[in-house]
Amino acid sequence: MHTCKTREGSTVDWLITFAAAFVMLVLASPLLMLLATVFILVPLAHLAPPPRMIARSTFDCPISTRRVNVEFLTTPDLDRPSDVLACSAFPSGPILCKKGCLALAVTRWAPSPALPRYALIADGTSCR
Repeated sequence: MHTCKTREGSTVDWLITFAAAFVMLVLASPLLMLLATVFILVPLAHLAPPPRMIARSTFDCPISTRRVNVEFLTTPDLDRPSDVLACSAFPSGPILCKKGCLALAVTRWAPSPALPRYALIADGTSCR
């Protein structure tokens, strides 16, 4: 038995094919995004260098023997700052001393100020 396809039947077949492809794309796109995140973005995040941050402190300078405000450049993985960005002993230009305060400074990370002093959490209290 030979069936003859008309132009309308061929058009309907194409519409069904495109509709099925669209539905598959809509259903598969979240899975594709999840796979892209896990296999592309997560490894790239682990390869990225740690962020550089500025830590500010006020102390008595061992070089100039006066009270100074200093901005240190540091990263989360270091215990000591790597550079002095600004110092109130040198307000108008570059820092001209030997930066002896770098050897004395210690970088510590504090919890977020958004966390209340005694916050209820899932397994007890969190003390700051």
